Amino acid sequence: METELSTDVEKLSETSETQDIDTDDQLDLNQLDGLPFSSRYYKLLRERKGLPVWGAKCEFLDSLMSSQIVIVTGTAKTGQSTQIPQWCAEFCLSAQYQNGMVVCTQIHQRSTVELALRVADEMDVNIGNEVGYSIPLQTCCSPDTVLRYCTDDVLLREMMSDPILEQCGVVVIDQAQERTVSTDLLLGLLKDVLLTRPELRLVILSAPHSTEKLLHRYGSVPQICLEGPRTCEVVYGGGRRGVKDYLCSALRLALEIHQNQNHGDIVTFLATEQEIECAHAILRRKGASLALSHGKLVPVSLCPGDSLSVLSEGSKSRRVFLTCSPSEDLFWAVRFVIDAGVQKRYVYNPRIRANSIVIRPISKSQAESRKQLAGPTGEHFLGRALPAESIPHILESDITSTVLFLKRMEIAGLSHCDFIDRPGEIQFLYSLSNLFKFQSSILNNLWACPAYGRYRYIEMIYVIKHFSNTVYCCASSLSNYCIVTVRSLMKVVRDVDGTGNYFMLTHKHVAQIHPLSGYGTEMHKKNLPEWVLYHEHTLSENNCIRTVSQISAHEFIQMAPQYFFYNLPPSESKDILQHIIDHGSAAPSKGKRKSHPPSSPASEEQIHERCTIQ
Repeated sequence: METELSTDVEKLSETSETQDIDTDDQLDLNQLDGLPFSSRYYKLLRERKGLPVWGAKCEFLDSLMSSQIVIVTGTAKTGQSTQIPQWCAEFCLSAQYQNGMVVCTQIHQRSTVELALRVADEMDVNIGNEVGYSIPLQTCCSPDTVLRYCTDDVLLREMMSDPILEQCGVVVIDQAQERTVSTDLLLGLLKDVLLTRPELRLVILSAPHSTEKLLHRYGSVPQICLEGPRTCEVVYGGGRRGVKDYLCSALRLALEIHQNQNHGDIVTFLATEQEIECAHAILRRKGASLALSHGKLVPVSLCPGDSLSVLSEGSKSRRVFLTCSPSEDLFWAVRFVIDAGVQKRYVYNPRIRANSIVIRPISKSQAESRKQLAGPTGEHFLGRALPAESIPHILESDITSTVLFLKRMEIAGLSHCDFIDRPGEIQFLYSLSNLFKFQSSILNNLWACPAYGRYRYIEMIYVIKHFSNTVYCCASSLSNYCIVTVRSLMKVVRDVDGTGNYFMLTHKHVAQIHPLSGYGTEMHKKNLPEWVLYHEHTLSENNCIRTVSQISAHEFIQMAPQYFFYNLPPSESKDILQHIIDHGSAAPSKGKRKSHPPSSPASEEQIHERCTIQ
């Protein structure tokens, strides 16, 4: 009896102490805005303490205090993307922000905004004040911002005006295992910045399978390994490596699960949007025949950028989510994960200056993130064995803009930037070749101008490269200098038959304007311009050109350098240009393109000012 009584007294004492702590916590003030914490803050705090990363808080802060570089490795759902930046903000707060604020880079714009909103909620502050974000063409920050999420390319652009990041005390590079061009470039530049600023801290968040190169690069730096939540077992599939094989296998497996398993939704990871459309049609047709005996099967297409409102489907039916998005974009739990183990990659061919769409296997870290969606009780079906890492994007991309950026940063060349994986010599030589062509047409004249003219030239090239997907401009709003420079950066094509089949004068390929561009939406492809300048060319099942602008043959002859014209391979289009040079008028075309009736002055003015950048 006495033992039971003493036990009850101890429990009552512990309860009283807990109540006292809770009472004291309610009186605590937020050091960021000086206001009392809300009840939601304590609710979220309890959730945060249940994350796998929370147990490493003291170790992380000690490492951050004693070392310039800290590497944190963990799988999805460990909480590192939300908690590590907050702890870095606490570290900067302890120094009264004398060394700057915290900036955390992300790869995708969507995850940048969503993480900033989540962290602002956890820190009990308003978004845009103490916690903000920066993505291309949108900034939500203030002078009071102490923690800012941004895309990696945004931080690169900021380094053009602030090379040593004087406003930053801690830089957090998230998703380093993805090895994008911007991330690799940031890691190369920050290594020199750390030597210049001993007080700056660099935190690298990566996946467990991608740390070997990082440790080899940075030497003996603290590494914190996070143990993720318990996950389901992986079932590997076999078979050939063809596209039809993994697509048919994934659909066959989804139908088998629907017939043999009791309940639970399915998510299927494919490579392209075309595969999603094909899989949706097949599952809808096959599911209709199984509805009476096994219940309703509802395929749901989730392409990148689609809304997740489709998740409100009725619970009595089994949903099959078809997606090619990265797993970081998916925040719901399912019972079954079918992973084809492949992804779509753009591989740049410097010899023909075009991107090719290829199907490549994903990395183990990507598969691990997707497996987390099934939880500990689900099932994960993986189509193949995977490499530890994917090929870094910088080894398969056009690095012309990267070379220009390094020149803008007054870095002599690729050899002076410490890349984890250095681009090949062929990539570098073709990039220099592109720059030489720009110099031959314009740069010689500009280099005789003051320094401001040279700076403007490089800035404009960089802006064209990195904002071409979102900027819409009119030719009338550009100076002649800008028009000449912009058009010298692009390539010329000609519609040979009046149906949108554009012939490339440089390497004799035929492509069509991307269907999402302004010209691509012309009704029945009528009234398309005959001559077009383009910037991007993608080789796929449907070859397409992007970033297009109308031009006449006379304008092209006036703007193109002589050596560029005379080095074009023989073609009918070149003969037309040669006839204009010799006689001042276009020769009759041998193709089937029909001449359109003359348009009104108003329409001519509208066409003249139209500059569609897709």
